[in-house]
Amino acid sequence: MRRFVRFKPSPSLVVASIALLVALGGTSIAAVNAVLPNNSVGTAQLKNNAVTSIKVANHSLRSLDFAVGQVPKGPAGPAGPAGPAGPAGAAGAAGPAGPLLDTLPSGKTLRGNFAGREYAPGAGQDMQIPITFQFPLASAPTPHYIAFGSSGGLACPGSASDPSAQPGSLCVYESTGAINATGRVFDPIGGLDGQANKWGAGVAATSAAAGDFRVRGSWAVTAP
Repeated sequence: MRRFVRFKPSPSLVVASIALLVALGGTSIAAVNAVLPNNSVGTAQLKNNAVTSIKVANHSLRSLDFAVGQVPKGPAGPAGPAGPAGPAGAAGAAGPAGPLLDTLPSGKTLRGNFAGREYAPGAGQDMQIPITFQFPLASAPTPHYIAFGSSGGLACPGSASDPSAQPGSLCVYESTGAINATGRVFDPIGGLDGQANKWGAGVAATSAAAGDFRVRGSWAVTAP
């Protein structure tokens, strides 16, 4: 029967083996250091595609390391809060004042209405209704009183529903027949019948008998 003898290395053999390994390892390191010194590997020494994703530490690159358009834009963030209002701007210069309308321009027409009602104790009772022009005329117009159903002639070619007047004329139109009265135009300043002034005129109605009396209509005046 073959007997196996268990080999037991001596301490000197162990020490010698360790020394040999250290010597061989140091030689390898020295050889590598001699062939590739520190900071000696650059772009020229790297093969194409030598640096792969696994060789790059995560989150170690910056956006400027990539070509333009290679890094996609992220989604737009929420709008920021509104900034404070800026100071008010300076007031602009005032425009020129428009011309004052002192008198009604020649050929322009003003229109209006009149109406009055009174109770007379007898015949001859007067009622007076003022007519005021919105703009004064350069001179007093010639007044015309057109009773209901009458014609105003050339100076007053309109009607109570569409009053008109030729330049220099004031035309007063009855819209219905005067009730228990006769009407006329008068000048409120001088008090004379059949006259007017450049600011206006008046309509007077005189009762024919006791009782209710009235007059109403429209008017037009055209500047000369």
